[in-house]
Amino acid sequence: MVHACHAAGLGPTELTSASTTQAAFEALALQYLSDLMGSALRMTRNWEEAQDLTQDTLVRAFRGFKGFQPGTNFKAWVFRIMVNTYINSQRRSARRPRTVSWEDVPGESETGGFDPLAEGSRPEGTTLANLPDERLKRALDDLPDEFRVPVLLCDVEEFPYKDIARMLGIPLGTVRSRIFRGRQRLREASTQDPASAS
Repeated sequence: MVHACHAAGLGPTELTSASTTQAAFEALALQYLSDLMGSALRMTRNWEEAQDLTQDTLVRAFRGFKGFQPGTNFKAWVFRIMVNTYINSQRRSARRPRTVSWEDVPGESETGGFDPLAEGSRPEGTTLANLPDERLKRALDDLPDEFRVPVLLCDVEEFPYKDIARMLGIPLGTVRSRIFRGRQRLREASTQDPASAS
């Protein structure tokens, strides 16, 4: 490591400062890693995409860590980075044509298609396990992102409305409206007769 630092032009003072910054970031990031991964999984609804989102978030947060004000809310700061990263990735994917992996086509992949053992070992199905019923879980998954993300940040991650407004870059009144409308849709879905929902 010392050789790489000298090659990069870092002296002993810069090396100490860089390692202190890295240690401080790691200490803060590790506290919220499972929260970030859980929220990423709820936002993307896909294990691999959630891992990518969490990794991208942490990389961006580390790059911008010099701008973080010590003593302020690190969790809100890093979640804002994650929400912005998610929104930007959704915009990019909306502009790209949809592709299908051969692994997604049963019987057509190199490994023989669908592997139920691998699917069963992933936490996608258990992430929202504390929600009381399947209709509510489905309703949450079916909510458009504009309602689902604020509801998740408020009701699952327990961020105050003010922080959610900052994270999403929208007015406080819009946050309140989206959370209200999202909860209303969830309430309607949870009281709907399962036979009529099919």
